[in-house]
Parts: sequence; C-alpha cells; structure tokens
Amino acid sequence: YWMYFGESNLYVATSDDLIAWTPLLTTLPMEHRIVVSGASYAIETEVAPSVPLAVLRPRAGRFDSALVEPGPPAILTERGIVLIYNSANAGATGDPTLPPRAYSPGQALFDPADPTALIWRCDAPFLNADRPYEIAGQVNHVVFVEGIVPFGGRWLLYYGTADSLIAVAQGPAIDE
Repeated sequence: YWMYFGESNLYVATSDDLIAWTPLLTTLPMEHRIVVSGASYAIETEVAPSVPLAVLRPRAGRFDSALVEPGPPAILTERGIVLIYNSANAGATGDPTLPPRAYSPGQALFDPADPTALIWRCDAPFLNADRPYEIAGQVNHVVFVEGIVPFGGRWLLYYGTADSLIAVAQGPAIDE
C-alpha cells in the first residue's frame, strides 16, 4: 500500500498492513571539506542524513508556491494515480493574481508503476475562493478539499470554505 502525506511538501510512505507506515527516504548530498594542517591536508566526509523523499514541492510564481499537502485519497485510473492536493499562495513569491495565503486545490498525476514519479501537474487551481462563504470566514480565501465520492454518475468533491463551512462541488464522471 502507498500513502501520500505531509505538510509543506508531499511525501510517500508504504505499508503491508495499513497500520504501520514507513516513509520512503532519500539521502542528502554528502558534505566534503578539506582540512589543512601545516603542509598536509585531508579530505573529511560527513555522513549525509536520510530524509523523507519529497514527491511534490511548492513552486515559485504559482498558486501552490507556499505549501502543498494531500487532499482526498488518491484515485487509481488507467492514466495513472490522480492526486488532488491542497496548496497555499506565498504572496510576494507566488501567483500575483491570487491573494497571499489563498488556499486552492491542484491536481497531480503519478505513475502507477512508480508512485513517486510525477507524470503531470496542473498549472492553475481547478477551484478558487470566489463565493462570499469561501472568501470571508475564520481564514479568508480558503478552498480546502477533503473528500471525493463517485455518486449517481458524477463526482462529489467535499471542501472546507474559509475554515468556516463545508461545501460540495460536482463534476461529471468521465469514462476512460
């Protein structure tokens, strides 16, 4: 089993039983330094730490420039693993058409043969805070997706609005 998780960046973990999860790790580049002592020198190598493998990161100049984090469970399709994710705009280094810290959902497609391999990622959010209850609330300009359900020949996408209410958006089911 695979799981996408994280705050700020998206990481992956695996499990054999859906209870105990192990994050996939990567090793940071090793650090080398030259130590000079009189007329001789030595090269010392520092052991590099292992850190969780980031498979999706924020992008400067885009709607997802401050952070990315998972939304609803990923969906396996014939084209790949569809992941709907939540993101925030960084303001000064983000998308200038969106307010700073605006939350909007994006979509990414991962390779089912290697769930760490990103195939495609949207350039713009597919849902923006544009209704009064999405724009103003406890936290303004928030559309935060949490659940997706196929129902009656369409998809229902449940999302939080301005950290105050819950709403649903719908779209047609697409046959592949």
